Amino acid sequence: MSLLAALAGAAFALAAGTGSVAGGEQIYRQGISPRATPLQAAVGGGTVSAALLPCMNCHGADGRGRSEGGLRPADITPGALGRPLRDERRSRPAYDASRLRRAVTMGLDAAGAALDPAMPRYALSQADADDLLAFLAALDSRASAGVDEGRIRIALLGADAVAAPQEEIYGRRVELLRERRDDVALVIDVGADGAASLRAAAADAIPTIVFEAGAAAPGAAALVVTADPARRAQALRQWAERHAALIPQPGCADPGIAAASALALDAALAASCDVRTLPAAPARNLRLYLAAPPDPALRAAVARALLQRLRQSLGALGREVSRESLFEDLQRWRGVSLAGLPALDWTRGRRYGLDAVWVSRLDETRTRLLAEPGWVELAQ
Repeated sequence: MSLLAALAGAAFALAAGTGSVAGGEQIYRQGISPRATPLQAAVGGGTVSAALLPCMNCHGADGRGRSEGGLRPADITPGALGRPLRDERRSRPAYDASRLRRAVTMGLDAAGAALDPAMPRYALSQADADDLLAFLAALDSRASAGVDEGRIRIALLGADAVAAPQEEIYGRRVELLRERRDDVALVIDVGADGAASLRAAAADAIPTIVFEAGAAAPGAAALVVTADPARRAQALRQWAERHAALIPQPGCADPGIAAASALALDAALAASCDVRTLPAAPARNLRLYLAAPPDPALRAAVARALLQRLRQSLGALGREVSRESLFEDLQRWRGVSLAGLPALDWTRGRRYGLDAVWVSRLDETRTRLLAEPGWVELAQ
């Protein structure tokens, strides 16, 4: 950013500094007022809930705009808004807080000209408008968080022994942090349960990859390596039905276990009981349905593979990488195999990568799990 643009952005930030950044983020990302007041948006001659048309849908998490459906939404970062615009189509002066408030609520640019009709006009209270402007004033610093001249900071959890790639990317080295912080571009959690990281991603909107979702669901800022827990549970139930197998109650205190010829357990059930103490009969047909082999070395290998694959993404994205552009790239990973796992696919509408579940059988001595049949594709 030029010095002039930086000074203009700073002046805009000072003018818009009376609101709550957190409240403005809620309005920007969700179209919901922090005051629980319904927000309305006028577009195309009608009025709808602002929750259906939040700002982020078109302008992106970083405010830089994303082409979609033939439209190119404006760059609304402080550096862009805080400097005059003059091109072959139109010109306008720099925005200040009052002009930006008018643009959001009335659909008029800094020169008083009508904005594109596709831009909704939001009915905001004074307090909600102050919050939104406070958030917009902070967009430049938030978008570039984790990226500076010499470093790209990534938080890596659950794999302390994994080192950062040594090769620089456009003059930047990857710096791994072992804790989640606000100043990282990406969080990777390859621990056995990534639920806490998913909940944090929902709160702070930092792009996050977890190996296993646990009891949490990925939100708009998170991706999961392993398969959807609901689909894994469905696969277990289908196997149990085909083999007349019992799915025991948590704790494995189910009186029907002794008479059951087959048992089907998922990771949570297996963790709630000691299968070695079960009656002898089920041992010859006991199946565990897991997200992946229960092997910390595998999760560390996945972390290394993720970092190497990220190097390719960062190289392709160029020098002007941001959280937003990195997460956009992650959602285009197709057929990517990490450390011998089945190929994963992520898209904007698909948050779980794998379409396979790890199935193992307890051997007759009950001392080890056998990879039989191993990876099993889930039905679509």
